[in-house]
Amino acid sequence: MKKICFVLTVSTGINYGSIFAAPSIKNHDDLKDYFLKDYDVSINYIKDKDKVDYLVVPKPSPPFENENNLPIIEIPAVLFMKRDYEKIKFYIDDYFSKNS
Repeated sequence: MKKICFVLTVSTGINYGSIFAAPSIKNHDDLKDYFLKDYDVSINYIKDKDKVDYLVVPKPSPPFENENNLPIIEIPAVLFMKRDYEKIKFYIDDYFSKNS
């Protein structure tokens, strides 16, 4: 099973914060639950960066250090704000179908 990590928290230099300002978007458990049947999913890049194979990154997003040079799947950030998991999944599946 492909191991993906949604990069939704990044270093701000002093501490770590969500890339989304709205508090309603800071809880990502429903996102993780939606994708668990198809992928091994992490929503904690900081903790799991050495355990995953691909990064799923909202675009645009603040810069972050891809320490392990993992492949990045870019997804329009608006889909995360709308919680349109079906379209997010379409982008991820499309990436894998083109890069297999």
